[in-house]
Amino acid sequence: MRRRSLAGRLSRALAACVALALIVMVAASTLVMRSWMLANMDSELHRLSQRAGEHLDVEDAPDDGVGAHDDADDDSDDAGAPAVPQSGGRAPRPGGPIVPGGPVVPGGPTGPGFGGSGISEGTLQYVNEDGESAGAVVSNFSVKYLDQHALEILAHVPTDGAPHTVRLKGLGTFRATSQVIDDKTILVGVQMDSVDDVILMLVAVEVGLSLVVAIAAGFVGRAWVRRELRPLGVVRAAAADIASRDLADDAEDLTRVGEEATSGPVEVADVAGALNSMIDAVEDGMERRARSEAKLRQFVADASHELRTPLASVQGYAQLARRDIDEASRTQALERISSEGARMASLVEEMLTLARLDGDRALKRENVDVIPLILDALSDAHVVAPDHAWELGEAADVQVLGDEAALRQILTNLLANARVHTPAGTRVTVSLTRAPQGVEPAKGAPASSMVTLRVADDGPGIPAEIRDRVFDRFVRGDSSRTRDGHGSSGLGMSIVESLARAMGGSVRLVDSEQGTVIDVTLPAA
Repeated sequence: MRRRSLAGRLSRALAACVALALIVMVAASTLVMRSWMLANMDSELHRLSQRAGEHLDVEDAPDDGVGAHDDADDDSDDAGAPAVPQSGGRAPRPGGPIVPGGPVVPGGPTGPGFGGSGISEGTLQYVNEDGESAGAVVSNFSVKYLDQHALEILAHVPTDGAPHTVRLKGLGTFRATSQVIDDKTILVGVQMDSVDDVILMLVAVEVGLSLVVAIAAGFVGRAWVRRELRPLGVVRAAAADIASRDLADDAEDLTRVGEEATSGPVEVADVAGALNSMIDAVEDGMERRARSEAKLRQFVADASHELRTPLASVQGYAQLARRDIDEASRTQALERISSEGARMASLVEEMLTLARLDGDRALKRENVDVIPLILDALSDAHVVAPDHAWELGEAADVQVLGDEAALRQILTNLLANARVHTPAGTRVTVSLTRAPQGVEPAKGAPASSMVTLRVADDGPGIPAEIRDRVFDRFVRGDSSRTRDGHGSSGLGMSIVESLARAMGGSVRLVDSEQGTVIDVTLPAA
């Protein structure tokens, strides 16, 4: 099934609306014109009727009228007046014209009375006096006296002085008014055929012009609609370009809709803007997918690299334990296997934590009192490293909007980092304060609703070569600077940064003259 174009449908609808409007205008103008012409005719009839009684009379009219027809179906639109006795058509008594001032009928009679000099073409005259009636009409520039049937029709016209429409077969339709003047019934009428002819001509002209205008409106509307919808072609081309690409391999530099469409009509501009937004979303999604895949590949590579060394150690010590060695060497080998196993378990757990955070794992958003968490963390650190000085600094009475388990892990990792990378006797201080002015708030939070969790030590500090990468994954300091000489996994600070970001906060390394200062900014409850 062939689909019709939107331009064609809109142009046809426009032409139909124009045609309908013109039809209404034609009907209204026709009614107005007819009403105006009838009003003028009625006004003329009123003047004629006022002067007709002075000139019309019945005397010695001929017995048979001429120019009329005896059709039984001739009637009047105003019935109900009592019939007036008729004596047959008779000529009026001479006495002058009915209405002076009208044009002289060329070639017509010039005598006084019915149809005399000064009577206009199409004038109807009728008089009834003492039961005798006569009438005539000026038609085709000659006087035609009315027959008995026509006189009977006119006799039924109400004598109320109001205009009435009377139809005389063979003579036409008349606008007539009848009244009684000095015991005489006087009727004067004007032929309406000219009015009908004018109305028909007006209707024909207006209908013809309406058809021309409607057809022209259809063609002009089609051209205009096509011009207005031309930007949709640009949108279609952009969509087709996206559909033709393999987004799995090529999601960059997708074709966007240009200014021609975005600055066009509102409807087209909205579609173009929506398409551009969709392209942006597609590119953003593909970019995030690419980053996720890169992180996954990096995760697998890092895991393989980090687990290779402890696995090799486990294999070596296991082979050593299977040999015929003394008990002390076997015990040492088993201890090393256990140590490396614990190290791998810790490493795997940390990598899984980062993987869950990379997957946008939702954290709880609840009010958490951080002070008890700090005290617990300091107590645990003191048990593990009693040779360090673990202190609570400034502690503001403020709660954090976040996840309690994540906050515990942040504190544990920061204190573990300070413990591992500082010598005995190092002072480690943990404090909780309102965030200073200028700290960027969390999304949707007021500027003053951030708190800072600070962990500071007076140790040797972080080497300058890794300060810019301290929160990257698998970044380690010199193993010789650690307490056990084995170094760390290099994931602790990265986990802190990921947890802080997941709760709407941030973490940064503060410049200090001595030691290491790390600030974790979190949203306040």
